[in-house]
Amino acid sequence: MSNTSQHQIACPFCGQAQEVELWDVLDIDETPSLREHMLTNRINRVQCPGCAKDFRIDKPVVYRHRAEDILIHCDPLVGGRTRAEVEADFISGIAELGRLLPPEIEPPEVHLVLEWSELVERLFLLEEGLDARLIEHIKYMMYQQNSGKLPAGQKSLLFNAQDSTDDQLCFVVQDRGTRKLEAVLNFARADYEALVNMFDSHEQYALLEEQFPGPYFNGRLRFLQDQAEA
Repeated sequence: MSNTSQHQIACPFCGQAQEVELWDVLDIDETPSLREHMLTNRINRVQCPGCAKDFRIDKPVVYRHRAEDILIHCDPLVGGRTRAEVEADFISGIAELGRLLPPEIEPPEVHLVLEWSELVERLFLLEEGLDARLIEHIKYMMYQQNSGKLPAGQKSLLFNAQDSTDDQLCFVVQDRGTRKLEAVLNFARADYEALVNMFDSHEQYALLEEQFPGPYFNGRLRFLQDQAEA
């Protein structure tokens, strides 16, 4: 069930304190319009009564669409929390869910993302039937192949479902500072399918899980980590 809760916040522009109602769970089966609201950046947006500025509050949000078998938990790194802390809390929550479910009920697959743009991207990936971990592996390869023109420290790659075709998967380059979309990179669907076949077995897919361990996986961050270790 979709639900909201009251939160005390301060306007990031003028500092005025206010109480606002924010979404905690987006249940698309119950309220289908919430999908469009999320895609058009209308979820958890606030207009300050003091300065009239409009802004989004970054907070944990669950996106749930049972008819599509999609469950995504977005937990932004706010309040000084680290990626490791978010992952630990997520693992603990999934374990608790498993304990609460009857033994005959298989726990749902829950995807963890840390940014709003990742929530939108993951939704599109899952609706397209694509393997999210494999897509991050493709991004990793793109950073490798375009390291001069695509600095991983400053640029994100996001899957673009709207402009993808039967022949090409489309990725847009986003500047992490300005959030502006700057360029487009394509990856042949035939090459994606070849990778699907390559990692088809449990043993081969374990290599992907070794590259991206844990509940949160990100090709850009993995590339930066490998660069630093090298």
